Amino acid sequence: MGKSLGPGQDPDLDVVRSADASASDLQRIAGTRSDLLPDIAAHPNAYPDLLDWLAAHPDPAIQEALSRRGWTSGWQQDTAQYSAHQHGPAAPAGSSPSPQNRKNNKRTWMLGIGAALVLVLAVTGGFFGARFLSGSNYDKAPSQKAAVDLADVGRNAQLTQLQAGDDADDAQQLVRVVGPRQSVIMALHEKTLQPTWMAPVPHDDVTEPDPAGVVDEDSEAAADDSGDDDSKNSGPKLDGTPVDCKWSADSVVCGDRTIRLKDGEVNLKPGDDSNSSKSDGSTADTDNEDPNATEVKDPDTEAVPVTVNDDGKLSSPSGNSYPDVNVDPDATVRMVGAGEDGPWVVSDGKTVIAVDGDSVLWKSELGERAATATGLGEPRLRPNWTIEDDVLVIADDAGVHGVAVDSGQELWRVDAELDSFTVSGTHLMIMSDSVLEVFDFTDSSDVDTVKADPGYNLGDGGAIAKFPGADAFKNAKLSTPPGCVEFGLAYEDYYLGDGPLEPKPEHEVEFSDGKASADDGHYSGIAMEEFRTTRMGTKAVTAVEFSCNGGGTYIYPSIGLYDEDLKLLDSIELWDDVEDRGNSADISGYAPKPYFNSVSPMGQYLELNVGGIGVYGDDGCTACEKSANADALYRWDGKSFAHQDTVYHVPSGDVRTPVMAEVQKFAEAVATGNDTEASKSATPEMMSSLDDVLGDGQTSNPPTVRSEQFPKGVKVDTCELIQPYEDGGYGGEYYFGNGKTMQYLSARDEIRAGDTVCGVTTPDTGSGDEYYMYLLLRGTPDGSVKVYEAGRQYG
Repeated sequence: MGKSLGPGQDPDLDVVRSADASASDLQRIAGTRSDLLPDIAAHPNAYPDLLDWLAAHPDPAIQEALSRRGWTSGWQQDTAQYSAHQHGPAAPAGSSPSPQNRKNNKRTWMLGIGAALVLVLAVTGGFFGARFLSGSNYDKAPSQKAAVDLADVGRNAQLTQLQAGDDADDAQQLVRVVGPRQSVIMALHEKTLQPTWMAPVPHDDVTEPDPAGVVDEDSEAAADDSGDDDSKNSGPKLDGTPVDCKWSADSVVCGDRTIRLKDGEVNLKPGDDSNSSKSDGSTADTDNEDPNATEVKDPDTEAVPVTVNDDGKLSSPSGNSYPDVNVDPDATVRMVGAGEDGPWVVSDGKTVIAVDGDSVLWKSELGERAATATGLGEPRLRPNWTIEDDVLVIADDAGVHGVAVDSGQELWRVDAELDSFTVSGTHLMIMSDSVLEVFDFTDSSDVDTVKADPGYNLGDGGAIAKFPGADAFKNAKLSTPPGCVEFGLAYEDYYLGDGPLEPKPEHEVEFSDGKASADDGHYSGIAMEEFRTTRMGTKAVTAVEFSCNGGGTYIYPSIGLYDEDLKLLDSIELWDDVEDRGNSADISGYAPKPYFNSVSPMGQYLELNVGGIGVYGDDGCTACEKSANADALYRWDGKSFAHQDTVYHVPSGDVRTPVMAEVQKFAEAVATGNDTEASKSATPEMMSSLDDVLGDGQTSNPPTVRSEQFPKGVKVDTCELIQPYEDGGYGGEYYFGNGKTMQYLSARDEIRAGDTVCGVTTPDTGSGDEYYMYLLLRGTPDGSVKVYEAGRQYG
């Protein structure tokens, strides 16, 4: 091996050519760099299982490297000899394979896939191959490697399988945590195992939030502590159903969200209709179906050939009944198997039963706490148990243990105050009182019982965010969201549209017990209402909700985002029309008095549920009830929070306003006569009206809808959720959120709550304070463009 003279442009190559390369480094690189496999085969630190795997590769360069080090080439013969030497002769013909031989057969099959596996590893980054290459040992207790403080994710959140049957890449361990209303997908750093990013994924069929406000998590935690032990281990009180997630080459897709694996950036999938679908892909009428009854499909259960009869009896694949066992026929029954021929494990959340093709192998009772931690008994979650190399990993009331699937004998255990657990690749992950404890099966313990340590490696504080706490904010001088300061403390001087983007010295406020009052005699001021914490990598971030009172009946909410030094990073003020603050356009509709139902920071993301939004069909007065609310999602880009998505919850369902650039494409397609393209974004009735003649048609070249409303240079200037509109006939003005007006809205009988109106300009109409042209679009769950009316003002 040549001595490295310093880092080059290929870090993996530098590692492989270094004499100090560790076995884990070689394993990681082997799963992603097929071009470096010959170098890995020659490296002195390549461990036997890795060399055994490399022997399956037909590349002559790899075989030559193995031969030079004394690892004989000719992998098929060597594999048979190695297997016979290590595990004894093959079982006689006609006999059933023992658990150990089943393990050997699985190993031999893995060795036989050769170059095809290398291709899969190169494409997926090791998702499917990491476990085989790792040298993991599931029949011994894993060693703890990290503890992750997840208090900001939420108390009583539950781990669950991110995707059944698939492993995360070595270099990016993904974890899914299910909370009451949303899941959190997070990536753990390869070495520190601390979160590098988090991304929220809302549940399907979530019911409307309580307009009275959110539950204080601290109060909820205190209530939990006051109860008995079982109350702290009942799992999340799910609202709706967690959506399924599936891998693609560089992302994980969860419902209508695509999460980029590189940095956790969330994007909507255009044209996806999963907002109105269950996690198994079937559609449902949410008005007529209880979301609590929604059950997700479990691929493991479907792969097991054991049948559960209506009376709760179990039948074997051959149709024979197993004696003396049965399950609750009204419960959600889940199954997991060690292979095509078993053994198989069945549970209804109360009893665990292991069977083979002919008989019951063993059975045991399952406590409520262990069932909840395993995910059994909850139809909206897949269970977290797994069988790895003939070892069943499952919870009991004292933690997690591995048992021999054919005998039920306990092989090892991890004692823990357990809320939930999951196995992901080579890692066992345990959630215990808001701490994620990570264990590694590639580094097995020398003892049979391991005690989980919630404080593992947390003492130095190097990888854990330090939150200052609410008291640090309540009596401090802080830069405060500028609109809130100007409105709450200087109401007489406040003018919408005349405020700076960046906080200035005049926006620094001295707080006492979380409050600040104006000195002008008005009943005005600012008050801190709620505190929510999250982390951006190792940076502690606190979201402070302010109530901004200008002295009248209008009280507006603002959000300030602060780091651990109480420095204001950014603010969100949806009620403020100041254009350069960039927030008010994130919510449309009529919201004279918006309020926050919930504020949910999550890693790089902040999600707000905003209430008090009036839509078409609502009364237009300020104090009238508003029927809509919205979830607005923001992502930290390193400098500020950038708006990602807004979904409106209207009485008929969920809608998004379309991206204005997509509406512009429709208008330009009509203008150029590309009706094939335009028809993808409009109703047939809209398309058929484009060439209707305007006027009496007596001229030689009469104007049409197309020529007048979609000429060259047509521009879609603004799009928003249609506000309440009460005036009948043609006499009522419509006011856009950008301050411009329109004489009236036509097609009132066709407008539905959640529809969009877009103001349009042409070279002839200009861009003054009034729109003479407009488009009406049907509200869609994914924001796709569906134009049904092109309106024009006359007079």
